Amino acid sequence: MRAVSCLTDDSRMAIGGRFAQFRKRVAKTEDELPPPEDADLSRPLVVFGLGNPEQKYEGTRHNVGAWVIAAMAKRYHAQPKREGRVNVARIEVDGRVLHIAQPRSYMNESGGPIAQEAKRLKARPEQVMVVYDELDLPVGATRMRLKGSSGGNNGLKSIIGALGSQEFPRLRIGIDRPYDHGAPVRDPERIANWVLSRPSPGDKRILEEAVERTVDAIETAVRDGYEVAMNRLNATPRRPDAPAEDTDGARD
Repeated sequence: MRAVSCLTDDSRMAIGGRFAQFRKRVAKTEDELPPPEDADLSRPLVVFGLGNPEQKYEGTRHNVGAWVIAAMAKRYHAQPKREGRVNVARIEVDGRVLHIAQPRSYMNESGGPIAQEAKRLKARPEQVMVVYDELDLPVGATRMRLKGSSGGNNGLKSIIGALGSQEFPRLRIGIDRPYDHGAPVRDPERIANWVLSRPSPGDKRILEEAVERTVDAIETAVRDGYEVAMNRLNATPRRPDAPAEDTDGARD
């Protein structure tokens, strides 16, 4: 037995009209977005600082990426707010919009929240900048690259998998690794304890200087583009007492 519609012709016309208006509003929103080929891929639209979300991890070496977001928010008097699976704030750098964010996940699971927020902002991978700590750089050394593999970093593996691309810029801040009689420690358990601990007062001062330098580099990337920012940041001289960098084994 066939169902009989209870809608009158006038009702159908009214519903159809409202649906047509809704489709027009959706189309208008989509029309306002720039097509992918017109996106500015020379500078960031959103910057993510990696770290672990619980309060007990604040101030640890592994959260130095989150330090950068906090420092940038402070500089611009911004207050990141929850949006989906990230805390994010919208700021302007010399009139250019930039979103600064921290995933609300553990570092090794950063990919999902980052991909979700990038999608919300209509940001392509090249417009997504990631800041994180680096064991294989001396304390306070800062380096920028525009793309690359995970280099064994589980957080980056997660991001690459979620974005489906390695073509996103990243800023690394050196935290170094522990040493035994001058030999670098490779034991996973001792490395985990190192990255999840707080730096000494001396190293903390060096890291805070590196964080400010990184914020300056992000501002330069927004104003003048990645290449200018990278050339300036990577030319920063290392401390005279810093061990030589392991460039072949660098974790991008």
